[in-house]
Amino acid sequence: MSRISPLLTIKLSLGLCLLAGLGLPLVSRADPTAEQQYYLELLNQARMDPAGELGRLVNYDTPTTFADPASNDADVAAALAYFGVSAADLASQWATLAAAPPLAWNDNLATAATTYSNVMIAQDQQAHNLDGLTLDQRDINAGYGSNYLDLGENLYAAAASVNYANAGFLIDWGPTADGIQTGAAHRQTSFDPAFKEIGIGLVTTGIPAGNVNAIGPYVVTQELGNQFRIVGGNYISDAILTGVLYVDNVIRDNFYTPGEGLAGQPILVFDKATHNLLFSGTTNTAGGFNIDLQGVTAGEQLLISAPGSGLPDQTDTVTSYTTDASVYGAPVTFFPNIYAGFEEVPEPGSAVLIVAGGLILACGRRRFCFDKQQ
Repeated sequence: MSRISPLLTIKLSLGLCLLAGLGLPLVSRADPTAEQQYYLELLNQARMDPAGELGRLVNYDTPTTFADPASNDADVAAALAYFGVSAADLASQWATLAAAPPLAWNDNLATAATTYSNVMIAQDQQAHNLDGLTLDQRDINAGYGSNYLDLGENLYAAAASVNYANAGFLIDWGPTADGIQTGAAHRQTSFDPAFKEIGIGLVTTGIPAGNVNAIGPYVVTQELGNQFRIVGGNYISDAILTGVLYVDNVIRDNFYTPGEGLAGQPILVFDKATHNLLFSGTTNTAGGFNIDLQGVTAGEQLLISAPGSGLPDQTDTVTSYTTDASVYGAPVTFFPNIYAGFEEVPEPGSAVLIVAGGLILACGRRRFCFDKQQ
C-alpha cells in the first residue's frame, strides 16, 4: 500500500476539574533512542526557527511555486505532488507562525506514545482511543501525572522515515483543494507554545505483512503535554533546560544525527551573576539532556556549561509570562523551556561515515483545571 493516503484529524477541547492534593509534578528523565532524539531535535529546530524551517522542508522556485524537486527528501516531494500542496498557500500560512520554546523529552509520554503505536499496529487501524482510553487516561496511566494543563497527540501510521513524519505533521498535507488539511491541526499542535514536553513512539518492527493501514515502515505517535505545581496558591509551570551534546562525525552538517550523541557528559547550570551552581545533570545515552529548572526567576541569567566538551559556555535569560484566568480557570505563570546545543567538530582528516503518505491524526485536550464547576 502506498505511504501517501488521505489525512484525518481530530481536535478535542474538554474541561476537567483539579484533583485535590496535587504537589510537585511527576517528571521522568529517561533515555530516548538516538532516532527519538533526532526527531526531537528536528521538531525543536522548527519550533525555534519556523521561518528557516520552511526552506529546510521544501524548495521554492518563486515565492509561490515549488522548485523541482519540491523537497530534497524524495518521499516528501512525492507527498507534495500526490496531494497537490499549494506552494502559495503553504507559504502564506507558514508566515503566520511564531517561534515557540523548545520541547523537553519526557519518558512517561514516550511510554504512552510507544504503547499506542503498538496498539495501532495490533489493530491495523489509525484512530484515537483504539485502546478504549481517553488521551488523559492514556498519559496518566503511563505515569505522566494528573497535574497537566494541556495534552496533545499526533498519529502517523505509514511514515517513510523520521524526516518524512516530521514534514507530514508540519506541512499537514491532506485531501483538500490546496492539499493542506483544513485548520492544520498537526502543525498547530507542533508549534503550540503551551506544550513543554513530548514523548515520541517510533515503532519499526513487529508490523504484520498483512496490515493495510498501520503499515510503517515507521508507525509514529507523539504525546505532548505540560505540567504545573502549586506554590502558596500560585500555579507555576517550570522551565526545563533541553538540548544535545554531539560530535558532528556521522554526517558533517552541523546538526545532530543518530550515532553522534555523547553520553554521560556533565551539564552544569550556574547563576551568571553569582557563579553559584544551580542545577546539574548528565547527557543521556543519545547525547540529549533535560534538566528541570525549578525555582528560577524571570530576568535571571544562566550560564550553561558542558565542561567535558571543551566548548564555550552558553548564556540564556529566564523569561516568564502569566496566562489570563480564562485560559485555565486561574492564572498560570509559565517559565518557557531553554535550549542549549553543544556541537563538537571533528579534527580535519578524521574518519567520517556518510549514511545514506500515510494517515496522520491529531488530538488535543485542554484542561480547565481550576474551575470546580467542570
